[in-house]
Amino acid sequence: MFVHVRELGETVLNNHRSLEERQLQTNNLVAHHQKQLTAQVDDLSFNISLVTAYSRQVLNLQSVCANHDLIRKSLERVKPEGGKNSATIESCSCAESKSSGLFRMKVPNSAGVTMSVLCELQRFGGHWLVIQQRFDGSENFTRSWSEYREGFGVVGEEFWLGLEVVHRLTKSSPHELLVELEDFGGAYKYARYASFAVAGEDQQYKLLNVGGFAGTAGDSMEKHKGMKFTTIDRDYDTNPKNCAEITKGAWWFHNCHESAEKDGKVVLTF
Repeated sequence: MFVHVRELGETVLNNHRSLEERQLQTNNLVAHHQKQLTAQVDDLSFNISLVTAYSRQVLNLQSVCANHDLIRKSLERVKPEGGKNSATIESCSCAESKSSGLFRMKVPNSAGVTMSVLCELQRFGGHWLVIQQRFDGSENFTRSWSEYREGFGVVGEEFWLGLEVVHRLTKSSPHELLVELEDFGGAYKYARYASFAVAGEDQQYKLLNVGGFAGTAGDSMEKHKGMKFTTIDRDYDTNPKNCAEITKGAWWFHNCHESAEKDGKVVLTF
C-alpha cells in the first residue's frame, strides 16, 4: 500500500510538471502572436498613412489636370513654330525661314564653332536670338557660374544660352534686347532696349550697356547697368545677401527685387 501511494505521487508530480511546461509554451505562443499582431497593426497604420499621402497627391494631380488646357495654351505660345533647320547661319537676321525655330549658328570669334539656337522670326519684326526662355519650371535655374558661362537646358524648351556666347555676340556687333513676360492668365508685358552689351569673363560679364527703353513692363534694367553677373557661387550684387540664392536664378543684380529676370523670354537682335 505504501509503495502504491508513492508511485501515484510521482505520477501527479510528473503531470504537474508537464502542465507547467505546456502553460509556459502556451504563454510564449501567446506572447509571440501578440508581437505579430502589434507588428501588423503598425504596418496597417503605416499603410493608411501612405494611402492618405497618395490620396493628397492624386488630389493635387487632379487640380493640375483641371487646368491642363490653360497650361497647354500657354506652352503653345512659347513653343517654336518651326522645326530644326539644317542650314548654318551667321545670325538670326540671316535666317531665310519665316517660321521661328531651331538653327545652327556660328559663334563669333570661335574658329568655326557652331551651336544650336532658337530664332524668333515673327514677333517685333523678327530676327531675334533667344538667350533665355522660362515658362513651366522644368529647368533648374539655380546654377553655378560655370553653368551660366557655358549655358544649360534644352534650346527650344527652358534654357539659358550662355554668358560667353552673349558676350561674343554683343562684342561683334550692336544688339537690341527684348524681354517678354507672360503669366498663365495671359497677362503680357514687354521691355525693349535699343542697346545692349556684355563684357567678357575677365570683367565678370559686366552689363556694359543697356538703354533706349520702350515697352509696357517698366524699365527694370537701367539700374543694373554696370553690374557684374551674380550666381549662387559668385556674389557681385549690392545686397548683403546673395540675390541669386534669394531669387533662385542668376542675373546682373543691383538689388534682389529689382530684376527683370522672371519667367519669360529674353531675346537679342541686331
